[in-house]
Amino acid sequence: MTSKDPKDTYVRVKDAAGNEFICSIDALKDIKKASDEELTNCVDDGVVGRYAGNIDIKNG
Repeated sequence: MTSKDPKDTYVRVKDAAGNEFICSIDALKDIKKASDEELTNCVDDGVVGRYAGNIDIKNG
Protein backbone atom coordinates (compact mmCIF):
# COMPACT_ATOMS: atom_id res chain seq x y z
CA MET A 1 0.00 0.00 0.00
CA THR A 2 1.33 3.46 -0.87
CA SER A 3 0.62 6.61 1.08
CA LYS A 4 -0.56 9.77 -0.59
CA ASP A 5 1.74 12.71 -0.93
CA PRO A 6 0.55 15.56 1.39
CA LYS A 7 0.68 17.85 -1.66
CA ASP A 8 -2.21 15.79 -3.06
CA THR A 9 -4.43 16.53 -0.04
CA TYR A 10 -6.37 19.78 0.20
CA VAL A 11 -8.47 21.51 2.86
CA ARG A 12 -11.07 24.28 2.84
CA VAL A 13 -10.08 27.39 4.79
CA LYS A 14 -11.69 30.81 5.26
CA ASP A 15 -10.10 34.23 5.35
CA ALA A 16 -11.06 36.93 7.85
CA ALA A 17 -13.90 38.08 5.55
CA GLY A 18 -15.37 34.57 5.38
CA ASN A 19 -14.29 33.79 1.81
CA GLU A 20 -13.50 30.10 1.27
CA PHE A 21 -10.30 28.83 -0.31
CA ILE A 22 -8.92 25.41 -1.22
CA CYS A 23 -5.34 24.98 -0.02
CA SER A 24 -2.77 22.23 -0.17
CA ILE A 25 -2.47 20.97 3.39
CA ASP A 26 1.31 21.33 3.30
CA ALA A 27 1.01 25.05 2.42
CA LEU A 28 -0.52 25.89 5.81
CA LYS A 29 0.92 26.08 9.31
CA ASP A 30 -2.54 25.84 10.91
CA ILE A 31 -5.58 24.74 8.89
CA LYS A 32 -7.90 26.58 11.28
CA LYS A 33 -6.19 29.96 10.75
CA ALA A 34 -4.59 30.72 7.39
CA SER A 35 -2.61 33.92 7.03
CA ASP A 36 -3.03 36.25 4.04
CA GLU A 37 0.45 35.20 2.93
CA GLU A 38 -0.50 31.51 3.03
CA LEU A 39 -3.72 32.19 1.13
CA THR A 40 -1.69 33.46 -1.85
CA ASN A 41 -0.82 29.79 -2.44
CA CYS A 42 -4.50 28.77 -2.38
CA VAL A 43 -7.34 28.90 -4.88
CA ASP A 44 -10.69 30.61 -4.34
CA ASP A 45 -13.35 27.96 -3.67
CA GLY A 46 -15.64 29.45 -6.35
CA VAL A 47 -13.00 28.84 -9.01
CA VAL A 48 -12.41 25.24 -7.92
CA GLY A 49 -16.09 24.34 -7.55
CA ARG A 50 -16.62 22.50 -10.80
CA TYR A 51 -13.36 20.55 -10.46
CA ALA A 52 -13.73 19.66 -6.78
CA GLY A 53 -14.74 16.09 -7.62
CA ASN A 54 -11.19 15.52 -8.87
CA ILE A 55 -9.57 16.91 -5.70
CA ASP A 56 -9.16 15.06 -2.39
CA ILE A 57 -10.50 17.64 0.10
CA LYS A 58 -10.34 16.76 3.80
CA ASN A 59 -12.59 18.33 6.42
CA GLY A 60 -10.51 20.52 8.71
